[in-house]
Amino acid sequence: MRFDIEGFVTFDTEDASLVNIITGDCIELSQTSNRLLTELLHHRSDILSRGEIFQSVFDKYGARASNSNLNQYISTLRKNMSHLGIQKNIIITVPRIGFKIAEDAIITCDQEYNSFFTPTPIKQEKTEKTNSWLRPIPISATIITLLFLLLTVIIKVADNNKEVEIKKFTKESCIIFIPSNLPFNDVMNNERLGHLSLDKLDCSSKKKLYIYKKQRNSVLGTNIQIFITECDEEKKRCTSHYYREKKNA
Repeated sequence: MRFDIEGFVTFDTEDASLVNIITGDCIELSQTSNRLLTELLHHRSDILSRGEIFQSVFDKYGARASNSNLNQYISTLRKNMSHLGIQKNIIITVPRIGFKIAEDAIITCDQEYNSFFTPTPIKQEKTEKTNSWLRPIPISATIITLLFLLLTVIIKVADNNKEVEIKKFTKESCIIFIPSNLPFNDVMNNERLGHLSLDKLDCSSKKKLYIYKKQRNSVLGTNIQIFITECDEEKKRCTSHYYREKKNA
């Protein structure tokens, strides 16, 4: 399952990772931290007592449970989120009881997404190695502003410390912003993007598209993530779309 936190940080329970989809920064979590954050997000409308957390996160998996241990894991999760750009305190301490997710935290998960289309059922073969989907993500005006600022200035790439500029492409009434180190045609001609692929993109009205792509290679395979924000200037509305593809090694 995947959760989106504050619109720009994703938490993948399978990969046990927190990723800032704007900057590409990634933090891998320990198994205990992964279980703890998953449990808190699953019960984000409730207060979880320390006893409940001890049972579901520690005891059930043979891990040592103690107040100091739990406090340390909570502190680490808060630092991880802060490092990825979340200034809000997502995990709230409830004195003498336990912990809960902040009421004003913007959290969405897989089941809350609305798909663009109803896919035709396809019988999956055992040899199939690719799993992908495209879906919109609710996003706040604050995040749209942040994304715009980040994509209209020079981005520092941590891997090679080279400066990457944002290039601008136009198609009729559409303006597309994309980092110069991404191959425009390879990204925009991907049929899996559905109505956002270049040949199907509706540019009859004024639109701006902001594109970010991240690829992670590991011994288990390749994870490709594409984040696209589509802003309709006439309707004054922005919709964020997330495409993900997994290729097993």
